[in-house]
Amino acid sequence: MDGEILDFKEIEYKYSADEIDRMAFKDMAKSLNPKSFIYVESKDIYYAKSKNEFLRYRMPSENKLSGEENRQELTFKKKTEEKNNWSRTEVNLRIDLNDPFLVHSFCEGLGYKKNFEITKFCEIFYYDDVDLVYYGVKSEDGKYSYYLEIECLENCGMTKEQSLEVLLKYEKLLAPLGITPQKRKKLSLWELYRKGF
Repeated sequence: MDGEILDFKEIEYKYSADEIDRMAFKDMAKSLNPKSFIYVESKDIYYAKSKNEFLRYRMPSENKLSGEENRQELTFKKKTEEKNNWSRTEVNLRIDLNDPFLVHSFCEGLGYKKNFEITKFCEIFYYDDVDLVYYGVKSEDGKYSYYLEIECLENCGMTKEQSLEVLLKYEKLLAPLGITPQKRKKLSLWELYRKGF
């Protein structure tokens, strides 16, 4: 429904950053006066039930400088639009200090099967209305790819239309880096790395 406040919705634009100068991005992100910044490394394990519904288990950070090293999350995600992945259902559940085998057993008990895992290296700039994220992904075969995301804050009281306006504002600000509407990726990490389906 247009104008509806979004609860448990992720609204974001994702771009390939393989050809984006990382330091130029960081300089631009800093110039926009972020509230805070964090660098974090973590392993994400994806469990699937169908091609459009999955769980992501974010294991404790491997980076002891982040202040987030004990944080664990179990995230339910469901694609709601076939044509792109800019808006989807996302529910994040903090599960700090749980044993990974317990989490694995819980996911499998719900009918989700392990599909793949990746390691992420993230630089996150936090603002009042969005997060700007530059990150590298190491796949199971050891290959690296790089991405940039503009992500509206979850449950911030904005409608989908308002959220998309905010994304457009930051997309225009990042245009000198080569960030354009034509370069938005329509597939999520799940869709890019999944096995089967």
